[in-house]
Amino acid sequence: MSEDIVHPKACGKTYSCLFYSNGEVYQLGSYWAGWSMLLDALCTRLNGILEEVPGASLTVECVKEKFGGLRFYYSTRGLDAMRATIIDDAVMLAEEASEHICQRCGSPDAVQSSSGWIHTLCESCRNSSRREG
Repeated sequence: MSEDIVHPKACGKTYSCLFYSNGEVYQLGSYWAGWSMLLDALCTRLNGILEEVPGASLTVECVKEKFGGLRFYYSTRGLDAMRATIIDDAVMLAEEASEHICQRCGSPDAVQSSSGWIHTLCESCRNSSRREG
């Protein structure tokens, strides 16, 4: 399953205004490939909000998997309260959505299960994991 882990250096290049220029490992972390489209949609949304406010910035501090979901830690500068709330809501929605999106294949019909670690998998990937293990 290690091939299912993404180290999102491409995200740092595509959304350079959100990520440190050197793409620090702790900042970009790693997450499951199934959440790539979700992270891309979130970064596109955040980038669009920032373009509305000259001089505003958002820096992604860390992207990672935790408790079976995507976690997105960030800091902002120069945003009014309304846009800060919109960003907070967008991040919260993405994190919540990740708990229903298969972390391996991106299927939207995943459920969380725990066997020591919490995983968010669709039925097909869950069955595949059982056969591999």
